[in-house]
Amino acid sequence: NLLKEEYDFDLDRTLMVGDRLDTDVKFGKDGGMKSALVLTGCTTVDKLMDVDGSSGMDDVDGEPLPHIIFPHMGMMAGPKK
Repeated sequence: NLLKEEYDFDLDRTLMVGDRLDTDVKFGKDGGMKSALVLTGCTTVDKLMDVDGSSGMDDVDGEPLPHIIFPHMGMMAGPKK
């Protein structure tokens, strides 16, 4: 709520982007934001595959699951024209 109050964020239009499930994604989800995971840092594809998300729950094995996953930051910009 501090970020929302201090900077007047619209949490419905804010995306928390990070490379860790246990800190970045958790922070975004706990703060009421959508979260995106980028697979070029701490959380790798192998780590993500170890988290069993088959139940469809938001948190699995103590790890929060992101709303969206990007292989790298460049994917956030969309396709080249």
